[in-house]
Amino acid sequence: MWRWFLTGTILGVFLAAGGGWLLFRWWQNTERIAYGVRVQGVDIGGLKATEAVQTLDRAFPETSFAKIVVPIVCEGQIVRRVRLKELGVKPDERKAVKNALEIGRRQSFLESLREFVTAWQGGINLPMPWEWDRRSAEHLLVQLAQRVDRPPQRAQVQLDGKSVRIIPSQDGISVDIGGTLRLWQKRLSRGEWENLPLIVKTVRPEVTTEDVATIDGIIGQATTYFRTAETNRAYNIRLAASRLDHVLIRPGETISFNELVGPRTPKRGFRIARVLVRGEFTQDFGGGVCQVAGTLYLAALRSGMEVVRRHRHSRPVSYLPPGLDATVNFGSLDLKLRNPFPTPLYLRTFVRGGRLTVIVLGKRQPNRIYRIVRYIERVNEPREEQIQDQSLPVGVRKVMEKGSSGYRVEVWRLVIENGVIVKRERISTDLYPPQPKRVRVGTGQMTTSASSTVSEQVSNNSLQRNSGTVQVTQ
Repeated sequence: MWRWFLTGTILGVFLAAGGGWLLFRWWQNTERIAYGVRVQGVDIGGLKATEAVQTLDRAFPETSFAKIVVPIVCEGQIVRRVRLKELGVKPDERKAVKNALEIGRRQSFLESLREFVTAWQGGINLPMPWEWDRRSAEHLLVQLAQRVDRPPQRAQVQLDGKSVRIIPSQDGISVDIGGTLRLWQKRLSRGEWENLPLIVKTVRPEVTTEDVATIDGIIGQATTYFRTAETNRAYNIRLAASRLDHVLIRPGETISFNELVGPRTPKRGFRIARVLVRGEFTQDFGGGVCQVAGTLYLAALRSGMEVVRRHRHSRPVSYLPPGLDATVNFGSLDLKLRNPFPTPLYLRTFVRGGRLTVIVLGKRQPNRIYRIVRYIERVNEPREEQIQDQSLPVGVRKVMEKGSSGYRVEVWRLVIENGVIVKRERISTDLYPPQPKRVRVGTGQMTTSASSTVSEQVSNNSLQRNSGTVQVTQ
């Protein structure tokens, strides 16, 4: 009796299991969603795909969420509120139904059966996937970045008389548009829009407070003068000087005058003014910039900077002594200076009236000074060039340019510590060729008044020096 009962029980179990297996396999081949499956709480179990899409569409009409306002948050502050409609957010019912259809239809039979039984007994609630318009979000972020981005503030060294005052730097912030879009992708696709954070990056300033912390005073400076009546030249001097102001020179760094000032073109604001080219004065854009270069050069010599590249003018100039000038021309002639110290240097420029001053700030060395010594030798006398002029009577002479002698100039820098010379450094040896004396000689008809006197009028005086002299500047 018991044997037949046990046999029937076992047979019934096998028949039930086999029937269940056949029923499960039959269901897998249908287009119906497993019973007990819900999407965002909406029951779509047992429905076909088209029926499920319609059910979800009725449960999630666009009008129910399109007006939802979401705060956009940056560093704990709400910077804007945006409607989901502006971001193109809407439910993706088709993807939701596709996800629901996969319940119980996995590659693994056991995993599929487990999901099917779980849905049948306790239910499975799937999240609603959401679509959004990435372009609309990116456009919004670009607009927000214009409001949120804060440029960094570089540290500055101010000079009050001879006292140094450091204005601390401030970090800036910049919206990370790419990172923010990736974060929003995760949140919006899951329907997590209680707030939308902005990812921002810290932007460090070019010059930080730490960079200039050791600067405590003036270590070298130079002043030259110019005529404010030459308005274009004066303008160019102010413009070029402004581009040297607040320049930090780190330890071991080499600066280029041409790189700092840039091309002398009208597009960059430079005007036509008097320039010296191959010993002759002419007009060109950027006239006066060489005076800024020369003033910087002299300040650099007095501060102990290393001269990497420097070129002399073709003739002595009026605003600096021979040997202490520097000529520049963008693309060919440059002034390059190096900071040889273990601490940074900092340039300040000031233009007041007709006075240009370049100051080099750094770590003061009270026991050390730099002295500049020039050895000047006159090597050639100027020759006379005569220009025949029929508008002048015979015998009448008018001096147009007085000319100047040629000079050989050696420049040395002495390093003096505690009153003792510890180093002598030859900076340059310059040879300035003589400049001819130009005279207009009359070839016209002799007049009574002209026959008794011969006049010489000087219209332009050039710089002259005595032979064999030594000049010291400190």
